[in-house]
Amino acid sequence: MKQNFYIFNNGRLRRQENTIFFEKEDGTKAVIPIENTEAIYALGELDFNTKLFNYLAQKGIPVHVFNYYGFYSGSYYPREYLNSGQLLVKQVSHY
Repeated sequence: MKQNFYIFNNGRLRRQENTIFFEKEDGTKAVIPIENTEAIYALGELDFNTKLFNYLAQKGIPVHVFNYYGFYSGSYYPREYLNSGQLLVKQVSHY
């Protein structure tokens, strides 16, 4: 069963050798179980790198970002795997 992963602390979220790490400001690391993660909610001040976003796109995991006051700022959604819509048009015309 996939779960959402919430980050409340400040730090850095990064990928290293197909593993996602959250590094807190004090230097401690926490591993995010990527195979069991449905979405990541960033509620603290975080740094990201592009390797992380490329890996999350491969796994289909969105990242939702909130500001200091807890208000929604935006999301990073990976692109859809089959996004042409041509299959849907053919299914509807067949029906």
